[in-house]
Amino acid sequence: MRVLISNDGMHAHYFQRMAWVNALQTCGVPVAFWDCKNVSAFDVFDSFEPTVFLGQSYNLTPDAIKCIKERPHLKVGLRAGDWGDHQDSVDRKKYNILYCSPREKETLKRLKEETGQPEFVHIHYDEEAVKQTHNHFESVGIKPISLMMCADVPSYEGAKFDPSLECDIGFVGGYWPYKGQVIDEYLFPLLHPIDRYKVKIFGNQQWPINQYCGVLPDNDVKNLFVSAKICPNLSEPHAQEFGFDVNERIFKVLYAGGFCVSDNVESYKMFGDGIVIADSPDDFREKIDYYLANPEEATKIAAEGHQYVRQNHTGFHRVVKILKELGLEDLSNRLADGLKEYEDDFYVAH
Repeated sequence: MRVLISNDGMHAHYFQRMAWVNALQTCGVPVAFWDCKNVSAFDVFDSFEPTVFLGQSYNLTPDAIKCIKERPHLKVGLRAGDWGDHQDSVDRKKYNILYCSPREKETLKRLKEETGQPEFVHIHYDEEAVKQTHNHFESVGIKPISLMMCADVPSYEGAKFDPSLECDIGFVGGYWPYKGQVIDEYLFPLLHPIDRYKVKIFGNQQWPINQYCGVLPDNDVKNLFVSAKICPNLSEPHAQEFGFDVNERIFKVLYAGGFCVSDNVESYKMFGDGIVIADSPDDFREKIDYYLANPEEATKIAAEGHQYVRQNHTGFHRVVKILKELGLEDLSNRLADGLKEYEDDFYVAH
């Protein structure tokens, strides 16, 4: 098996795909990570000759489609925007949700008829949500599945306390107007007066605050998560409203061993006692104050969260599911059998 994974830029899904790459490579599977914006489909398909292609429906160029059609042995899985009953009730001007375009729908319909591919489309929502947001794909013979975000084991294992990153509140992420609607309500009130909390905020883009500390190297992100007393998780407006968009941050904070206080999104209940959920901005501040004053409780919750993610939501778990959905049952089962042994060995070694 040779797996080609398409990547279209540096965002949360980049890190999810890297978790798949690292999991597959660790298991001895040849993988190519394709920069689909700068490298032609013909070049990468002809040089690598994949047997599995994991891409995105919105990036299927005519060249990529031709490459798929020329390889009848190829199995395909694609990330796709919403196409389901749920979209009829959404104010598209208010909520920034990715939707499957009419062109994509027609392209996928023809591709399925002509090649039998893709085997599935996926999105990072939970399974119950996918039944509402992606159920119309079934009308063209394509199975929609949930592939939630996950923790990249090699990247977030072995986090160490770093005195230079020590703080009360540590956050890594971007700031833009849409996401800022939640950040402005929950996080910004904690920044004034400036000496009330020791806050360190990192991101690839400038934040409009004094506590912005610049870009944090990737290798240090996990260390921030265990050097900060609290790692907030804040969602985008549609996640709060509809309850099904579980972002990537929670998985990596918990896997690294950090303690997470989050805004309230219905799907976050899956983490059980492994995170603390705040119902409002006022409740968020109260919980921040409480756990800063009670670090022993925070430590216990963080340990619970780490165990839950390690046992259920790593790149290895996602790869096992991908292979199963592609019909590669034997390989999926072999990886599943070796998953616990590998993770236990890796955990002990680090």
